[in-house]
Amino acid sequence: MDTSRERRKMVQMKKQLKLLPINLRKKAIREARNLAGIQQQKVQRKLKKRNKQNDFERAEHNAMLAATDQELQQILADYEELADVPFDCTPAELLGMIATAEGRATTTIYVQRDGLSTLKIVLHQRSPTIAQLKSAIASIALAQHKRRQRNERHRALAEDVAGQHEDATSDQQQQVAMVANAGAGAGNEAIKLPRSSCELVNSAQRNGHEHRALVSWRFLWRCFALFNVDTNQPIDDNAANGRATLTALGIENGSKLKFVHRVKYFGRKRQT
Repeated sequence: MDTSRERRKMVQMKKQLKLLPINLRKKAIREARNLAGIQQQKVQRKLKKRNKQNDFERAEHNAMLAATDQELQQILADYEELADVPFDCTPAELLGMIATAEGRATTTIYVQRDGLSTLKIVLHQRSPTIAQLKSAIASIALAQHKRRQRNERHRALAEDVAGQHEDATSDQQQQVAMVANAGAGAGNEAIKLPRSSCELVNSAQRNGHEHRALVSWRFLWRCFALFNVDTNQPIDDNAANGRATLTALGIENGSKLKFVHRVKYFGRKRQT
């Protein structure tokens, strides 16, 4: 009803404009055009104001995260028992450390990656499933990927600062080092970390080409599967819809696995 009513109004306005003299018709068109421009400017001002507010809130959020990271680092450094715990450890890593410290039975799996470090996965469940293993691999690999990028970023920042202050005195160089170390803990808001890529499963340098960016683990599990190095057998990581236990699949405590390309690409089929 509203659209048909507006359409009738537009038709009536056009008829009225046709009946007006040429000078009044042009004047009415100019006024309507100016009114539309003023309304558009109001909308743009609202959007700019909203964007400024969002930027301010984002800066406050980043500052809070940086302060939280510093506080966590200080808390962990004050306790000798927690000194080896990363301040940004994942729940899978933390639960594995707790289970190991309490002496509970855990399952440790080593996942080899082409050109990258080997992942040490500690599962705290009594009878871990293949889905739980894949979830732990994804979270721990992404956490280590971010840590490596953070270290590389801080190293590049320190080298850049040192290069700009080659002629500085020793006191100034110490201040530069202190600033670089402080930026290593609280400079997360200055430079955003890129999201995950295929560097999670293998090295782009080892394979000789860059991988596509912004790759999710759902896509990676469609392209890659796990291979048991000890038994020289592939692993059916979708057995029983991911509920199959590691023991049933021949994966024991201390087993070594590695990533291999799937023979059959799963397309858009969701993996566990």
